[in-house]
Amino acid sequence: MRHFRCIIFLASIAALVSLLGVSYAGPWDLNPGKEALKHTHHSEGDVTGEGFVMVYQNINTNNLSALEYMHGSGSFDVADIIDSQQKTAHGGYYYYQTLSTGKIVPDWKQQWTGANSVIKLTRQSDMTQSPVTFAYGTGWYASHPVTYNSLLKDRTVAKSYQEGSMMLHQLEYARGFVGDMAVELNCTGPTETKDGYGLASMKLEDKVIQGTVHIAELLTNPQELKYDSKTKQYVPKKSSKVLGIKGAIIEIDENYIGNFDIQRSMKLEVTKSREVTMEDWLPCCMGGFFDVPDYSKANKGQIGIFDCTCRNTSISTFKPTWDGTIAQFPRSK
Repeated sequence: MRHFRCIIFLASIAALVSLLGVSYAGPWDLNPGKEALKHTHHSEGDVTGEGFVMVYQNINTNNLSALEYMHGSGSFDVADIIDSQQKTAHGGYYYYQTLSTGKIVPDWKQQWTGANSVIKLTRQSDMTQSPVTFAYGTGWYASHPVTYNSLLKDRTVAKSYQEGSMMLHQLEYARGFVGDMAVELNCTGPTETKDGYGLASMKLEDKVIQGTVHIAELLTNPQELKYDSKTKQYVPKKSSKVLGIKGAIIEIDENYIGNFDIQRSMKLEVTKSREVTMEDWLPCCMGGFFDVPDYSKANKGQIGIFDCTCRNTSISTFKPTWDGTIAQFPRSK
């Protein structure tokens, strides 16, 4: 199938699942009913033929989801590659120091690192709709052939639940379709030393004949909060992923009916900040004044005492009779 045929074996499907460990759902497993089960999955295929086709592929991790559904009758030349991996499950954590409300002494708190996963989907399609008639077996349907006359439909949905994002491509009621698609999802949690990373990407190139195309992108507000009277803090609403749709940060909705050539590239990147231990009021005690962060040096009390400017100023003003550039109390030999 065009240039794609050189990297995909004809009519081959391979799948590898390596179960490396099991974990219970954690507080950041937001894909409903999907726990962080460590695994690696690979599938690829190339199908060419004429008849009726129905394909359903639903790929999930604890925070990501990619759904592919297609049906229709006619001639088909379709190839795809799907890779998904639940890289880590829950279990890792680190400690950081922070100042709690109403306290003057910092507390050490535990922070889970979360689970990491990726999904990649690449697909090429060349489909022409037409009625197809078949005679089945030796009974009734051998003498009474069945005719399939189904218009083309192809739907792809990519979701990142932790970021509250979704990207959609849908073809319906089409007589012909030639298209390329690439989807990439990444959910990487923060660690003690590195910020986390979220990615949702979809690239499209379509040629549709007498059909409809729907393209959509959505980013909800995952930080919708409510006040908790018990803890006296603002906490995320349990249904914030749903309610966030009403106040979406990004909402794109495109519809095309007829004959169109369409190119579209969508990419969303999110940085997930790690918890950082707060700086002590006297950080130079650990590594000296010159290792103190610049923002801490702004404190005039520290900068005056620990870089010796107050001593030099005192000596220049007092003008002592001894040599002020060296210590006056050497140790006896």
